[in-house]
This record gives sequence, C-alpha cells and structure tokens, in this order.
Amino acid sequence: MEKTLYRTRMLKRCLLVLVAAALLQAHPTGAQTPNDTVRLLLDFPLLDLPYQSYASRTNGNFLAGYGSPSMKQSLQLTTNLYSAAHFGLKEAFKEMNSPLLRAILTNGTAAVFDLLALQAPLGNAWLHEEYHRAVLTRREVKSANEVNRFPIGQEAIRVYRIADADLERMHDDHLNDWRRLQVAGKEGELHLLQTLQRNNFFYSQGMPHVPFYWLITFSTGAYVRACADDDFNRLVNEMNEKEGADILARDFTGPDYTAWAYSLFRPDLRYQTRGVHPSGVGINRYIKPADLTQEELDYIRKQGRLQWLNLLSPTLFGFSKIRLKSSPKGNHYGNFAVRSVLTPFGNDIAVEVWYQSPGYNLFFTLHNYLNRDGLLTGLEAGLVDQPVFKGRVALSPRLMMWRQPENLSFTTTQGQLGGLLGLKARANLGRFNPYLEVEGKTAGWVMGNVFLEENVSVNAGVSVFFR
Repeated sequence: MEKTLYRTRMLKRCLLVLVAAALLQAHPTGAQTPNDTVRLLLDFPLLDLPYQSYASRTNGNFLAGYGSPSMKQSLQLTTNLYSAAHFGLKEAFKEMNSPLLRAILTNGTAAVFDLLALQAPLGNAWLHEEYHRAVLTRREVKSANEVNRFPIGQEAIRVYRIADADLERMHDDHLNDWRRLQVAGKEGELHLLQTLQRNNFFYSQGMPHVPFYWLITFSTGAYVRACADDDFNRLVNEMNEKEGADILARDFTGPDYTAWAYSLFRPDLRYQTRGVHPSGVGINRYIKPADLTQEELDYIRKQGRLQWLNLLSPTLFGFSKIRLKSSPKGNHYGNFAVRSVLTPFGNDIAVEVWYQSPGYNLFFTLHNYLNRDGLLTGLEAGLVDQPVFKGRVALSPRLMMWRQPENLSFTTTQGQLGGLLGLKARANLGRFNPYLEVEGKTAGWVMGNVFLEENVSVNAGVSVFFR
C-alpha cells in the first residue's frame, strides 16, 4: 500500500527548494560540448527473462505477462514519462532571455506536472506498486495495481485482488521475499531517483528534475516515519470496515513498514497467527502500529530518520554535475549521492560517486549493509556507454562484490560472500539503438533485481536517443 501525501502539503514543502533550485540552475556549473549531450533518452526493455516466464505463468500467457512488468521494465517506463515531460517543459521555455525566469518557470511547471502525475499510471505511485507486484509475480502470485484506475486524491492505494492462500504460501515458504515485498515500493522510488540523477549526469541533459528529487525524498521519509504513528491505526480500521468481507478488495499488506518490522522481529510466526479478519472472513492481513512492540516501533522511527540521508547529494540543490578540472582533451566532472534503502534484512546505506572524463563514464558505490546487530560492506563499480569497435557499439559493464547477512537474516552477525557481474551492449545505429544485457548474481539482495537467490537474467530492448 502507498499512503499518498496531499499535493498542497507537498507543494508547500517544495516551494522554497524550488526557488533555490531555480537560482542555482540559472547559473550552471559547466556543460559538456553539444556532441556529448543527449537531450532526451528513452529506454524500452522489451524482454526480461526469466522474470517474464514467471509473469506468463502468473497471468495465463506470455502477452498477458506484460501486465506484470519486471522491475527493470516498470522503472524504465516511469523514467521515460518523467524524462519526456521534463524535456518538453525545458524546450517550451528555452527561448526566454532571462536565465532566472526561465529556470523558475521550467522548474515550477515541472513541479506541477510531478504532483499531477503522482497517482497516474506510469507515475511515481504506479512504480511503487509495480515493484511490490514484481516480487509477488516472482512467486506467481496474481495481483492488480489500483493506480491503473486513476485513484486521484485517494489516501491509500492498493495492490489487491490477491487470495489469502497465495499470501500465506509466500509468507510461510519464502520469508525473505515476503520481507522484501513490504519495502519494494520505496526501493522502486529510490531506484527511479538514482536513474534520473545518473542520466542527468552522464548524458548532460540538464533536465529540471530537482523538484521531483525532493518530492521523492520527502514522501519516502514521511511514509516510513508515519507507519509508527497512531494515525495508521485509524487508517487500517477504516480500510477493514470499507473492504468488509470482500477478500479480493483488500490490499496485500496495509501499511508497508509495520508489516516489514513485524516480520523482521518475528521470523518464526506463521501467517495464520494473524487471526481472523474483523469481518469474520479471511485472514487479518494488516499490521497496525498498535500491534507492534516498542522496540519494533523504535526501529521504524530509526529507519525513518535514516531516510534523511537521501538528501545528501548536490543534485538536489541544482548541481547535476560539478566540474573538477580541465585538460587539453576536455573537462572532468564528478558528483555523488547517498542512498538509504530498506532491504529484507534491514537497510543498505550506499555512497555513490560518479565520474566523467573525456574518455570514460564511471561510477563507484560503497554499500553498507546493516541488520539489527551488524554492519557488512560491499563495493560496486561500472562503466557507462564505453565505445568499442570504432564507436559502433557501446558497452556498460557492472561489477559488485559484497558480504551481506547470511541467509539475509535480520539477527545474524555472520556474513555471506556474493557478487554480481553484468554487461550491456548497445549498437549505435543513430536514433534507435537495440541492446542486449546479461546479468548474473549469487544469492543476495540487489536494488532493482527481483531475485534474491542465484540468478542469470537476459534483458533486450531499444534505446531511443534525441541529441
């Protein structure tokens, strides 16, 4: 479930930041030459295997499986929406003579669009629910996304049309997937934030994303913290009364983070121990703050405070890329971001660094994996669009190595080695560029990869460049 924030409240919070961002973007920190600029990039992942085999079985056939897109597919569709809209707004005001007024109008209209699109199909709330659904689909649990019904202004949005038996099977047989399921929605939003930031940096797009960065960051932190508040007791009671005896009308979990904390601290409980729904029909799915211990509530509040770490990036203050030095071959740029993402075992506090030279696009990430009792680390590095074969092909390799909690446990102090190796190859044919991506990993959690076990995935699609 996504508990949405009222647009007026969010607009007030973003207003001062919007003005500051406009002032900053009126004086850019340096731009690449036009040949190094991609004005708009749209990415269409058409095939994602083996995930789509699970989606096919869940929904009845291969074409119907597209109704449950993978994390990669839903992420790119939402990225395309915001990129295209922000690009259009940027183009609409580009002829204005005043840089300050141009920046204010561009960012202001972008903020209005972001608020209007929040609960629309392909928007941020849609992506949140699709990341939940991807975890369900991985275990062949059929579901529906209420955002596809345009629930504009609705306080709570559901992933619904799910049988109790499917949730019970997933909880009791796949507890790590169940825990990941609860927090996958915000994982999707932070993955979107990362994608927009990286595209703006590596492709020198200069998109007016700043208001949206703040929208995601504020809503993410507010939702986590709110799940420990008494207000959610009222909301759950209202949902139970409204949905009544109709099992398929119920959300899969209710407040995301109460259910997440409940399963972290109580790994031995079976799903049936939640008891009977207040209507007398089915299982009582929703965990209220009143159902949690003080330790569990404190843990949610702690994770809510850690969400403020997502503010630690110059990109949120209008600096999409920072010039580090100049050389005879061109300029060198850098930037960074800190990301606090909730996981099946606790959380990952990641410190990302991006670097661009005249010949290379590089990124590095230090992952800090925290469960209740310990801290383990991981490293990630990769290249973006490295030209080979005289520029006819662009390669994007990625490597990760980590020690994550053994068996993704919340309480263990033992680490488990693992890693990921991926390679994306894209043909440079002009505007429409097909690509093939292969990614293999050991057991472990990786943002945006639905598989917690060992897995090899193949992804194919088309990137569309507007230069």
